[in-house]
Amino acid sequence: MTESNQLLPVTPASAVRVPARPEPLLPVQADRLDLTESVAFFRRRFTLILGVVVLCLLAGLAYALLAPKTYVANATVMLTNSAAENIRAADRPESREVLSSELVDTQAAIITSRTMAERVAGALGLGKGLDSNALRNVIDELEREVSAERNGNSYALAISYSATEAKAAATIANEFARQFAGWELRSTKENHAESLALVQQRLGELRAQAQVDTKALQQYRIANNLLSTSGASLTEQEISNYNQEVAGARAGAAEDEARLQTALAQLRSGSSGDDVGEALGSAVISSLRAQEAEAAGQVADLGSKYGAKHPQLIQAQSRLVEVRAQIQAEIGRVISNLRAKRDVSQQRLASLAGSLASARGMLTQNNSAMVGLSDLERAASASQSIYEAYLNRYKELLAAEGSERPNAKIITFADVPIWPEHPNIPLIMMLSLVIGLGVGVIAAYIAEAIFHGVSTPDELERVSGGNYLTSIPLLKSVEPKIRHAVTAMQHAPNSAFAESFRALDTAITQATHGQNQVIAITSALPDEGKTVIACCLSYVLAQNGKKTILIDCDLRRAGVSRLLDMREYDYGLIEYLDGTTEINLDDLSENRIFCVLPLRPSNEQPDHLLTGEAFVQLLDELRTRFDHIILDLPPVLPIAATPILASRADATVMTTRWRKTSRFALRAALKRMPADQVNLVGMALNQVDMRRRAYFERGDPSFYYKQYREYYS
Repeated sequence: MTESNQLLPVTPASAVRVPARPEPLLPVQADRLDLTESVAFFRRRFTLILGVVVLCLLAGLAYALLAPKTYVANATVMLTNSAAENIRAADRPESREVLSSELVDTQAAIITSRTMAERVAGALGLGKGLDSNALRNVIDELEREVSAERNGNSYALAISYSATEAKAAATIANEFARQFAGWELRSTKENHAESLALVQQRLGELRAQAQVDTKALQQYRIANNLLSTSGASLTEQEISNYNQEVAGARAGAAEDEARLQTALAQLRSGSSGDDVGEALGSAVISSLRAQEAEAAGQVADLGSKYGAKHPQLIQAQSRLVEVRAQIQAEIGRVISNLRAKRDVSQQRLASLAGSLASARGMLTQNNSAMVGLSDLERAASASQSIYEAYLNRYKELLAAEGSERPNAKIITFADVPIWPEHPNIPLIMMLSLVIGLGVGVIAAYIAEAIFHGVSTPDELERVSGGNYLTSIPLLKSVEPKIRHAVTAMQHAPNSAFAESFRALDTAITQATHGQNQVIAITSALPDEGKTVIACCLSYVLAQNGKKTILIDCDLRRAGVSRLLDMREYDYGLIEYLDGTTEINLDDLSENRIFCVLPLRPSNEQPDHLLTGEAFVQLLDELRTRFDHIILDLPPVLPIAATPILASRADATVMTTRWRKTSRFALRAALKRMPADQVNLVGMALNQVDMRRRAYFERGDPSFYYKQYREYYS
């Protein structure tokens, strides 16, 4: 370069230092529950949690859709009690019968029995064309998949069947219900028919046996003279009659003897027989006594009138004697009758006594025969009783035939299930949601624990120990319709995006007290947005009327040249430094507020040109022509020359990408920027998502972006 192009000496970069910032006062912790950090944690990790939840839901949905499905159909039957219904119809609640729980459990066991499964298979034709093994498998499946449960304490049974097809589950469940509803009726009819046939057959046998036993009894009675009409044998009846007659005959004979002896005693005592009891009761004697009295009266009357020889008197006396003779004769006959009657009574008594003795001898023989008679009577009675019992049962069966009623009826038929029982899609989705939330929160905590990025200004200052300058918002978070940063600076100069670079300019000016003619923009790692910051900061400075030049110093990426599409220019920084191209700096700066010194594509990497004296001389010359010189430096960690280039600037800004740049990388980069050589005025958070910025620290001005964003409209 010519002598005229040399710039005046300026204050070296190391001479301008940022004053130490006072430690901020820690806020007094209020004695209250503050959930801000927890809410902020969930808000900033919402995407991760939501992603995990969505993945779990998708996994659950995939399992629910791809897993083998099992449909369960339910039919309901109610157990009835015909006897109880009849009693209720008769309005006799005191005799009402109830169904026991044991009976209900028995009915449930019937539903799940193999016999029921065989009937269902036969009714639905599931065994057609199958061999014995296949049919057995079908019946086994029916028996295995059917279940019956009691609904609470009611008499309703829920019949459930599981199948891989919804329609098949409903069809089979309904068939189980039908078969069970007709089970009792069919069983009753079959049992009734079997019982009727058995009773009828047995009744004939018992009738013949009863007849044989009765005939044998009667023949034995006849053979042993054990005939009876009143429950006792004839001999017993005869003895009883004889006993009664003998007792009567003995009493009569005694009475006749007593009367005779009395009469004889009276006669022997000198009685004329008038006082004999039998004579007193005789009508003949009474008549004769009347005649005697009359004759005596005549004799007495005639004797008083006539003498003893008077014929009338003699006749009257003869009449009196005759009457008295008749009386004595009649008394004699009475005595004779008493003797005859006594003799008859004694003969009758002797005859009856003989007959009684004979009957008693016969009774002794009959008693010996009664031993066999008792056995025959018991056998005949038992045969008759059994026969009568079977006869009554036979009549009952005949009367009950055709009156059978089912002991169960179907309440509801099974509908074709819409959702499978397994997998339970709603339950799986609910579990997937719960698991997703749990795993998402755990993943969020893990992500937060292993997260090494920088999110807030305070965190940036704690990590770096340096000065925080400003936050550069992510363009799409504030101006979603503008895609390019340079375009946003042109078309939205009053946007929050453009204002952030004005804030950066202000922060740099305050940090350097205005001694910031050469500003270097770098970062710890590539892709942190340093080139965009350099371009936009240059544009803001030029907009403020300050002559500004932007120099692309990143030999490997040439970010500014690519961003502004200037790689095809005829000149560039390297060409100027190695002297292959003469650039008139006066022409470059004349009448231009903003200009760019790009890098042309090259296979060589002449780092020595940037770290050598030629670059220093270039900066010195540019200081005399521009108000601000912006250097877009390469990243610190991958390029060793970056700290040297940063030492050429009055102020160096370290760009840190929001929540992307590792704090360890930032610290490593800061270690390579010695404070005695590089004037690192501070750090800028780049690409801050203003939509999510409110999820973090409230001390950052960006936290309140939602409250003041209308200010930029």
